[in-house]
Amino acid sequence: MDRMAQLFSDVLRAPVSVGALAQMVTEAAEGTGPFLESTRRLLHDAPVVHFDETGGRAAGKLHWVHSASTGRLTLIDCHPKRGRLAMDDLGVIGEMTGIAVHDGWKPYRHYDIDHALCNAHHLRELKAVAIGWDQGWADDLAGLLVEAKHAVEAARTKGSDHLDDATLHSIRVRYGQLVAKGFSLNPAPEVGKRSGYVKKAFNLLVRLDTQRTDVLRFTTDFDVPFDNNQAERDIRMVKLQQKISGSWRTLEGARNFCAIRSYLSTLRKQDYNVLAGLRQLFEGHAWLPAGA
Repeated sequence: MDRMAQLFSDVLRAPVSVGALAQMVTEAAEGTGPFLESTRRLLHDAPVVHFDETGGRAAGKLHWVHSASTGRLTLIDCHPKRGRLAMDDLGVIGEMTGIAVHDGWKPYRHYDIDHALCNAHHLRELKAVAIGWDQGWADDLAGLLVEAKHAVEAARTKGSDHLDDATLHSIRVRYGQLVAKGFSLNPAPEVGKRSGYVKKAFNLLVRLDTQRTDVLRFTTDFDVPFDNNQAERDIRMVKLQQKISGSWRTLEGARNFCAIRSYLSTLRKQDYNVLAGLRQLFEGHAWLPAGA
């Protein structure tokens, strides 16, 4: 805030106090109410919604910033909790009708909707198994996921909205074979014993096996992306804020930041002039987004 006040004074020749700037932030956040409700309703009807969460310190304690977004909408908020209570308060995943894309964190499974898992996470985990523990099946499975991604991209380029039956069957069969090979090398660890990498590899295999429909959903529904990069991009500014400022002094301040960030991010996604959108916000009639 102090640096912003200096900028106003030195560059714009418009001296303003730190207190006045803080009040502007509060006023802006309060004005986003109609925008936030409109965005929430649009996310309910979106065919695919990306979710993510990240830690952030507010009022001296660890809090959690949750996001729900598409390529045209962003909704983020800060909450003292990480799990289902926070997700319910965000008000999207429990009301939506589309597909939820996420990193596989268990609380997302409380909601009876279709899910899709982020394969960028799987590639990183498979690489750790392949390189760190010298297991070729993991490298082969990572290669298969990338191959499937390229097959989808090629089909889409040709104007198709699905993979041909032979290609899809081949992907599924090889996927199952590689998961089975992984289990043969990583049996369930004995209860009560320290198992090191064996447990991590086994848990990864259980997810890839029991949730294979969600892992491969991008091959059967071309609206579903290969990864969850959209959510990670939308929440990145929160991590940058924490890196620079360290924390928020109050939960109210954190929620104000999230409300304004949701507004600005959505303005940019929909190619609406940011300055014009902010002017509307301070004039009392917040800009409202179009559909997802």
